[in-house]
Amino acid sequence: MATPMGAGFDGGGSAQRPLFDTGSFTGHHRVFGLGRSGYLSATAHLKEPLCGNEEGWGPLSPIRYDFTPCFIDVWVASVAAFGLLFGAVAVWWLAVWRRPTDVAKDWHFWTKQTLLVLIVGDIAAQLGIQIANYGDIWFQDFRVWTTAVTILSLFVIFTIQWLEHSRLRNANGVVLFYWLFLLIAFAVKLRSLISQQLYIDNKPYFITYCIGFALSAVEFAFEWLWPKKSDAYEVLTEEGECPIEYATVFSLLTFSWMTPLMKHGYKQFLTEEDLWGLAKKDSTHETGSAFDKSWQHQLNHRKHPSLWLALFHAFGGPYMLASVFKVMNDLSAFTQPQLLRLLISFVESHSREGLEPEPVIKGAAIALAMFAVGFFQTTMIHQYFQLSFVTGMRIKGGLTSSIYRKALKLSNEGRSSKTTGDIVNYMAVDAQRLQDLTQFAQQLWSAPFQIIICMVSLYQLVGWSMLAGIGVMIFMIPINGLIARYMKNLQKQQMKNKDARSRLIAEIINNMKSIKLYAWGAAFMNKLNFIRNDQELKNLRKIGAGQAFANFTWSTTPFLVSCCTFAVFVLTGDEPLTTEIVFPALTLFNLLTFPLAVLPMVITSIIEASVAAGRLTAYLIAEEVQDDAVVTKPAVEEVGEETILIKDGTFSWNRHENKNVLHDINFSANKGELTCIVGRVGMGKSSLLQSMLGDLWKVNGEVVVHGSVAFVSQTPWIMNATVKENIIFGYRYDSSFYERTVKACALLDDFTQLPDGDETVVGERGISLSGGQKARVALARAVYARADVYLLDDSLSAVDSHVGRHLIDNVLGPKGLLSSKTRILATNSIPVLSQSDYICLLRDGEIAERGTYRQLVAMRGLVAELINTTGRNDSGSASPVESTSSGSDSETSTVMETERALEKDEMEEAEERLGTLQSIRPGPGNSSTQTKQRSSSMATLRRASASSFRGPRGKLHDEESPKTKQAKEHLEQGKVKWSVYLEYAKTSNLGAVAVYMITLITAQAAQIAGSFWLKEWADKNTETGRNPDVGKYIGIYFAFGIGAAGLTAVQTLILWIFCSIEASRKLHERMATAIFRSPMSFFDVTPAGRILNRFSSDIYRVDEVLARTFQMLFSNLARSGFTIAVISYTVPAFLTMILPLTAMYIYIQRYYLRTSRELKRLDSVSRSPIYAHFQESLGGISTIRAYRQQDRFEHENEWRVDANLKAYFPSISANRWLALRLEFIGAVVILAAAGFAVISVAGGSGLTPGMVGLAMSYALQITTSLNWIVRQTVEVETNIVSVERVLEYAELPSEAPEIIHRNRPPVSWPARGEVEFNNYSARYREGLDLVLKNVSLDIKSHEKIGVVGRTGAGKSSLTLALFRIIEPDTGNINIDGINTSSIGLLDLRRRLAIIPQDAALFEGTIRDNLDPGHVHDDTELWSVLEHARLKDHVAGMEGGLEAKIHEGGSNLSQGQRQLVSLARAMLTPSNILVLDEATAAVDVQTDAMLQTTLRSPLFAHRTIITVAHRINTILDSDRVVVLEKGEVVEFDAPLELIKKRGVFYGLVKEAGLDTE
Repeated sequence: MATPMGAGFDGGGSAQRPLFDTGSFTGHHRVFGLGRSGYLSATAHLKEPLCGNEEGWGPLSPIRYDFTPCFIDVWVASVAAFGLLFGAVAVWWLAVWRRPTDVAKDWHFWTKQTLLVLIVGDIAAQLGIQIANYGDIWFQDFRVWTTAVTILSLFVIFTIQWLEHSRLRNANGVVLFYWLFLLIAFAVKLRSLISQQLYIDNKPYFITYCIGFALSAVEFAFEWLWPKKSDAYEVLTEEGECPIEYATVFSLLTFSWMTPLMKHGYKQFLTEEDLWGLAKKDSTHETGSAFDKSWQHQLNHRKHPSLWLALFHAFGGPYMLASVFKVMNDLSAFTQPQLLRLLISFVESHSREGLEPEPVIKGAAIALAMFAVGFFQTTMIHQYFQLSFVTGMRIKGGLTSSIYRKALKLSNEGRSSKTTGDIVNYMAVDAQRLQDLTQFAQQLWSAPFQIIICMVSLYQLVGWSMLAGIGVMIFMIPINGLIARYMKNLQKQQMKNKDARSRLIAEIINNMKSIKLYAWGAAFMNKLNFIRNDQELKNLRKIGAGQAFANFTWSTTPFLVSCCTFAVFVLTGDEPLTTEIVFPALTLFNLLTFPLAVLPMVITSIIEASVAAGRLTAYLIAEEVQDDAVVTKPAVEEVGEETILIKDGTFSWNRHENKNVLHDINFSANKGELTCIVGRVGMGKSSLLQSMLGDLWKVNGEVVVHGSVAFVSQTPWIMNATVKENIIFGYRYDSSFYERTVKACALLDDFTQLPDGDETVVGERGISLSGGQKARVALARAVYARADVYLLDDSLSAVDSHVGRHLIDNVLGPKGLLSSKTRILATNSIPVLSQSDYICLLRDGEIAERGTYRQLVAMRGLVAELINTTGRNDSGSASPVESTSSGSDSETSTVMETERALEKDEMEEAEERLGTLQSIRPGPGNSSTQTKQRSSSMATLRRASASSFRGPRGKLHDEESPKTKQAKEHLEQGKVKWSVYLEYAKTSNLGAVAVYMITLITAQAAQIAGSFWLKEWADKNTETGRNPDVGKYIGIYFAFGIGAAGLTAVQTLILWIFCSIEASRKLHERMATAIFRSPMSFFDVTPAGRILNRFSSDIYRVDEVLARTFQMLFSNLARSGFTIAVISYTVPAFLTMILPLTAMYIYIQRYYLRTSRELKRLDSVSRSPIYAHFQESLGGISTIRAYRQQDRFEHENEWRVDANLKAYFPSISANRWLALRLEFIGAVVILAAAGFAVISVAGGSGLTPGMVGLAMSYALQITTSLNWIVRQTVEVETNIVSVERVLEYAELPSEAPEIIHRNRPPVSWPARGEVEFNNYSARYREGLDLVLKNVSLDIKSHEKIGVVGRTGAGKSSLTLALFRIIEPDTGNINIDGINTSSIGLLDLRRRLAIIPQDAALFEGTIRDNLDPGHVHDDTELWSVLEHARLKDHVAGMEGGLEAKIHEGGSNLSQGQRQLVSLARAMLTPSNILVLDEATAAVDVQTDAMLQTTLRSPLFAHRTIITVAHRINTILDSDRVVVLEKGEVVEFDAPLELIKKRGVFYGLVKEAGLDTE
């Protein structure tokens, strides 16, 4: 912008004295009588076209150091042209695209427009004076036309200002730029008028001109700085919108729209509430649909769809605009060395004898130009960055949303190859990679572009010698390429190791309870340490060494280039290597370092991104659920109509294998019927239900479902939300029906027990509910959904038998809530069968028997056998009418009577049928008002509409703070404590840190010394006019350079290998140990995602990011320190600037640090919910699909991503805000250094050009260093937070010690197996109620004890107490006379065997799952598998004991998983065996076999404690413990208890067992 003053100044070198004297800064001078050729003079006829002044077009005046009067108007004319051209476009845009709002025109508006009219008047007056003075040729003179066009352009501006008042909330960009440019042009013209001494010749014109100039300045200030009254626009604003949407052009360029947030963040810690909303086009909903559209286009139009093209189509627009900014920035960067060259020649003209000194205005103009170019460069580069980052953000948002959508559509094959961890990684890692690429991708063309400009500029300086430099570069490129390739392979390996480790950690955390119960901590810790130390860190060390070598080559390249270029230049030519060549060349070489250093990074980044894109493409085109697997039709109206039909159905889990799970299935179910599906474990019961949901691959046949579906899976899927939200599940809340649902599902008692009733937050995977409660909540969700078809996968197995009874009566049975619906129940529970309308028995994937209960019992086939297996005592439950009310306890239980009762019932049922059913859904004919009302309650429920989506669940109301709310993730606010840095330095090894610092400073010193040496050399050459002692100078210069580079490499090595990796090894180990030793209560309140986050992203930062950040920070600190020293040494006046600049710098930095730190924290805290929700959804995909709730979950995902971007967007903008302000300080440093040099030279201080060149070439670099320092300070702060978080987990409170050496139990303990509870009480964790109260039991050696009680009575807690998963509050437990609290946990848990309620399986082989420590041999393993009835199945799997088990054991059925844990228990040679509802998920026959095993001689000498749901499994126990609300109410032999007619009797009765 300041170029007019600097343009073509070289032309005025002739030795006329007036030229030098008129060259003052303001143009004012004492030289008179330069001929009257001022602005208002004209010749009688034109000498040159369009110019009637004798000086002609110039551009430089022959008599003054100034432009000619004609040329001076070129600047004004070009501004006017800008106003006309762009103004017209702006008017069109405002008139066509913006809708006006009725905003009152206030005095602010009128003042502005009046001023504008005055300016027009003023310029018209100037025009009049011009015409009067120019005589006859006025209409041919350019100067008149310029003034006329200016008036025209002002009218256009008037129009824009008029229109924008009602259409825009901010000043229009064209207007602002017009005024800015106009003022600059007016200022240049004013200096010229002063130089022509027009204030003497024509006072009226001069005064008029000055008034116009002043008015324009006021008008500009008005338009720009005076904001519009916002209340006039309140109507237009939305709550929490982003100010970027209505910021002015200057505000956008300088990021001032961020300032309010920065100020707010400086005063107080930012919270989520302070953040602005997202701009509409950045919201995930928009970006997601944009990406979806272009991806669909790819899928439809290309055989191999390209993710790159899809992303480009969706988000490429702004990215292309960014490249325009980048070009501008690159060009302006290379203007600086040219200006430096001019500055050096200016200094030289003053310092050398025999040269004509150049006018001061020229030096001043150069200094101003350097400042302006610096500032322009800054604004351009940050616009480019901002656009790149925003594009990256949009890509991330769009991809996240698509990955989530895809996850809800994946089929089984699509899922099987990808574990949950992998899919979460696509979102966390791969999408991130593509986001990061946006910062680098433009460098692909920009770096070569910069290199080319650089070469051209060098050619102007040193001629063909620059080829030597190019040669060196070309030679270095393949070397850098090789390093990059080597690093890339290491990086790939690193990714694999990281994946392996996070998978292992995820499993460990999810199955922590089992690991503790089985005392497998050490085995898993070893596994983890192996992956971490022997694979991951070993690889990191290699990466560190590679990094050091790479740093060496990168830092030597530019230096070698300059060395060779200068050497060749000196040796081949006779021209002396002067300062005028050396320093501009050095600056150019410095500019070269960036594109050269960045190219390898770009290549790595592109390669990483293409790997990620490959993985994502594979994922996005993975197989989806078969669309036509199930045909959905509208619901049927009449009871008895067919609602489900499967015709000749053959289904497979995997469409690419020829293994079918179900063959030739013909099945139908009708409205109002309960159909039971029975069969042994692994015979395909669950598969049949999933085939109705469309989750299986349909090989052939057809499946038709009428109406909506509700599904309860075998392992209930519970969300991390309140119980109420789990039941309502996104439907509208209907309180009366909700009450009925809860009552029918027997949840009322549980609500009284839970700390906050149905507002209790259940934690991840429903962690704070018992198995039975989870099952009933899932059932309640289904009931509440009021669907037409209910698919229930064994929802009775996890509940106690009396609760099962209640559910059958109130929900599933003919009198239940669902009696008018189609119910299909896969089950092993016999009591239900008698209530069912139809039974199917599956065997080997085929329907072996079907019919009603009576038919099948009469057939005496497989079903009858199944019923008999459970013993006569069970079949009493066949009578659907409870007779307990009449008090008759003489119930007989022969099958005959049962049948008679059934017949009678069926008759009654038939007579009543019309009545009962009508009440639920009236037939088309007779509908009484009363039934109408009832029907409405069942039928009103509409699906949750997405429009009613108000943010995520859990935000309904927080009036009270319930006890169970999960602790929000601990957020350290404010500055990271110094102790954390100290701790990190200590773990890094303080000695190594000190050595690192020393090498760092010496390396910097060597570099500076090299530059000083060059200056000496150049000064010497300038003096002598040739190049003496070439060898000496080049040799020493070379030594300095290589020395500096070598030291850089050494410091990298020390930093990586001795500091960083050491620290991260220790930190990870401490954290892992702490996690393994944490009590179970920690895992109950901490979501797995949060722990995983520490192990993945936080450890990644400690591993790889921190070291790099520290290195950047320290080297930049050293560099800026040295730079300031050099400038101050050269231009001592600069010292006066240091204080104000430092103050400003620190002020800006403090502002930034506070805000940015909180924004970064908000960003990372809002990130975990995205992954937590994603992981949770992945666990419940079949449930979400069955309820057809994909939309709601997609919305919730979008909401969470938006919440994260809300913090991410201001945090990147804050970086730009800061950088711009810092680089402005940098530009001021350049201005000060150049300006002081000019002043001091003009004052005759005798500064040498060499010193100025040296100082300036360093000053030009300082901007980047200053910027990096603040950025890296923040980066260090952000990343050291990871250390803080890791340390926080490393200091978690741990359980009791594993081994107490003074107090170890004897080797054979517990030989007798006696267990004694003395007044034992316990709670799950501090602040919760007691779950066991004063329990006193005395279990004799080898007794078989049964534990019963209603759900939540504390049965499982009793087993946890034995293993000290929960610690006693009072009292203790003795085993064989040893107080369990007095010995180490490892000793205790190793000696007890347990079969837990939920069998935890790990990814790995069968062997790993049975024996992770690998202490048993094959024969032992096979024998326990045989006893557990698994031998055949395992032998049939690929690899036998080495057969792979998928994540969570998903390739075994629930029953088989239970059997695996039975096998584990048999491997533990213990005399005490605990069964915690171990056979709940197993079918009756397998159960019977297991019971036989447990009663076999194998277990005869063990004390067995069985927690039971099925009362019949414990009827033959020696004694039974009955628990109620955590207290022992009865403890005796079963028969004695039945005689007592107490609680136990009631339970047996409710289970429908024979009480005789």
